[in-house]
Amino acid sequence: MAQWAKEGHFDERIFQAFVKSIGIYPTGSLVKLKSGRLGVVVEQSSGSLLQPMVRVFYSTKANEPITPELVDMAQSADQIVSRESPSAWGFDNLDRFWRQVA
Repeated sequence: MAQWAKEGHFDERIFQAFVKSIGIYPTGSLVKLKSGRLGVVVEQSSGSLLQPMVRVFYSTKANEPITPELVDMAQSADQIVSRESPSAWGFDNLDRFWRQVA
């Protein structure tokens, strides 16, 4: 969609407002970090759509749960590398992670 907006298929201002409202990684999305941890996006960042707040809870390297930790991607050396399918990882209820109070 971003490419289409640049090519004139969408009004650029409306596209930017749309992206800001849902984010690149919408709240509740499962994401994989460069460190190999999985987390759920819990809040959008006002500074960058690529750096939301993420609650990490699983290590793909150890293939097991870890103590949940809230990570501000804008303040972290870690990075989001992909959006993941919860069902592919066997997670059926991510609500318990992103609805927690930090």
